[in-house]
Amino acid sequence: MTAKTQHTHHYILAIDLGSTSLKTAMVADNGEVIASAEDRITTHMLPGGGAEQDPEEWWEVAKQTSRKVIARSKVSPEDIVAVGCDSQWSVVVPVDEHADPLMRAVHWMDTRGGPHNCRITSGFPSIQGYGLLKLLKWVKWTGLVPTRSGVDSLGHVLFIKHERPDIYAKTHKFLEPMDYLTARLTGKITATQKSMAPFVIVDNREWGSREYSDELLRLAGLDRDKFPPLIANDGVIGPISGSVAKDWGLQPSTQVVAGIGDSNASAIGSGAVRDFETIIYIGTTLYMTCHVPFKKTDLSHFMTSLPSPFESRYYLLGEQGTGGKCVEFFLKNLIYTEDEFDTGPVPDDAYRRFNTVASNVPSGSGGVLFLPWLNGTVVPQEDPHVRGGFVNLSLTSDRRHLTRAIMEGLAYNNRWTREAAEKFIGRSINHFRFSGGGALSDVLSQIHADVLGVPIHQIDDPLNTTVRGTALLALITLGYRAIDEIPDLIRIKRVFEPDESNRGIYDRMYTQYRAFFKRNRKIFAALNSGNQQT
Repeated sequence: MTAKTQHTHHYILAIDLGSTSLKTAMVADNGEVIASAEDRITTHMLPGGGAEQDPEEWWEVAKQTSRKVIARSKVSPEDIVAVGCDSQWSVVVPVDEHADPLMRAVHWMDTRGGPHNCRITSGFPSIQGYGLLKLLKWVKWTGLVPTRSGVDSLGHVLFIKHERPDIYAKTHKFLEPMDYLTARLTGKITATQKSMAPFVIVDNREWGSREYSDELLRLAGLDRDKFPPLIANDGVIGPISGSVAKDWGLQPSTQVVAGIGDSNASAIGSGAVRDFETIIYIGTTLYMTCHVPFKKTDLSHFMTSLPSPFESRYYLLGEQGTGGKCVEFFLKNLIYTEDEFDTGPVPDDAYRRFNTVASNVPSGSGGVLFLPWLNGTVVPQEDPHVRGGFVNLSLTSDRRHLTRAIMEGLAYNNRWTREAAEKFIGRSINHFRFSGGGALSDVLSQIHADVLGVPIHQIDDPLNTTVRGTALLALITLGYRAIDEIPDLIRIKRVFEPDESNRGIYDRMYTQYRAFFKRNRKIFAALNSGNQQT
């Protein structure tokens, strides 16, 4: 890159804290990722359904990767106008007055708060386990209800209050990860209506509200002063702190914009900024989302629309649970396991091998169904007790069939979610933008086209959609870009059309996929109710 080119662009340092890794990227105002660096994040799985991560590890990785990216990009610090942060969410970080963490963060996979959520939401008459009057209050104020599994931030806070009361007493504020990162960057502890949505206590009746609901805080038994002040959804927190600027090699004038959830960032980075333009994202998690011009809740499918950073607009919450995590689980726990079978460590090209194996198996995987509910289900029907697995194995089944069945299982869940999403938005979805690590696979892209019966638009450079979206949002916030310009900055690598010859087998398999969920919920509940994963 020439010096002239550098000085004709504005750049954003984008930090993306995912479920399994943290990536930092330097992104130009044309959407190009100039340089990036990434490192793994450790998740500590604990008895009783616990899952935790270390916020100090997040910060250290953010620091190290940012230094690398700034050096590799060779962009002048004067041209880096802002830092933007997106992150996984429904993850709770208790911090002191200096934004230093008081314990490991309680992760979105953590279910230890489930009993506490159930306790505060129960009542008579009961609807799906919720007291009717309480249910109506939560929907009225937030558009959400606390999950019975406890995987939301409210469940995590209640777990801390009742089972770690010493931490609760010391906590100055409870934060989501993106707000923890911006607090460390600026020294200012803030949040937004959009970032605090998983706590299910913010007044979401109008876009842009900066108030918490006293009524819901009372129902939950929580203290208002434990939660951060809210700034504008499209706000700027302020300049980076002097110590961070010096340590990272940035100008003290570099601005830090309000954080955002990774699902909304991915939609923006996929070019889906127009209303109803829908994406499928497969990374560690699996979700479907789009922007909508209204606030709405569909309790039967556990869908709602949450405030977006764009004025008076919302985005569909279609978080389904484990996505690429299913592939990782299969490779690490069943293929390359560290046990007496001695299959050796996971090779660097494990995902390429996985893709190649799946491509050589006929559609339908020899009748094998894969259930991707390794941590229960959320959208399109919440059930904390269902679990994953392979169904309909025979003596002719082998791990090749299991490999393709995983891909098809993810597509079946997206088809199920699509049906609910179309009812939610009131129109048909005639194509999807596909991003995340899953979109690197032509096989998975074609399977989705065949299973869903619509074209799949494979985003170019899909691994960077989230950092790109975070950066583009920062540019919009600071006035360097307009929302309407974003779609033209995102390239479509390839469009996958449905293969009609596969419609019959996939329709039949999908029907049984849905039937298995419906008919076996009681069995799953008997196996897993009161017996949290360890």
